[in-house]
Amino acid sequence: MYTSIDKISDRFGFSTGGKFRCAYKNTRTIVTAGIVTILVIIALILISLVYVFIQMQKAPAAASTQLETLISGVITGNGFHGDESSGNSLVYLGLGIVSVAFGIIMLIIAVIAFLIILATLRMGQTYSFKADEQKFTVIYPKRIGGTLVIEYEYITGLTYEEWKYLIAPRCLDVTVHTKQGDFDFKCIHTPMSFANGITETPFNIIREKIGLSHEDESILINKDAAREQDPRFFS
Repeated sequence: MYTSIDKISDRFGFSTGGKFRCAYKNTRTIVTAGIVTILVIIALILISLVYVFIQMQKAPAAASTQLETLISGVITGNGFHGDESSGNSLVYLGLGIVSVAFGIIMLIIAVIAFLIILATLRMGQTYSFKADEQKFTVIYPKRIGGTLVIEYEYITGLTYEEWKYLIAPRCLDVTVHTKQGDFDFKCIHTPMSFANGITETPFNIIREKIGLSHEDESILINKDAAREQDPRFFS
């Protein structure tokens, strides 16, 4: 989940830092738009194929009529004047074939572009962090800019849950609750974080600093479950 810089042993106590990756805020919108675009192109190709199939049923008769009209025109001296209706039918067939070919090209381009975008989304954005005995500092990526400094004494809670959406990168959605507001980070999963959860993120430092251990979490969960089953809970 994150790459940690070696801890600094100094006379002032705990100090560490490192990097971690988070998903883009508009990941869900981008994935949805990409899938919808590809599905729309596929639908248009299928419609064009149906249209071509219908026109192909008419093509032999239209071609035969067109050829007879041309030969008749040459024989009677009227020149190369074909049958307008048959000619239009053949033109429509040609346009349908061109539409299918254009749609396939657009589909290939759209799929390649979407795969590149999806790879970028899976990489996410790289954040940096520093932590010591008093505060936890997050340095945002350059495209976002800014630094967030959270002092442990102002933290009121820490919540986290799995976040997944279609083929978007799977994340652990971590929210740090403070007296100044809530700060959300969608930490992209690695195999280790997928198996071990919050302990493989830098936010485990906050979790430990505010005294929320696995045992404490189990106690809180059991207490909540017991309260919900207590009839007085709803009174």
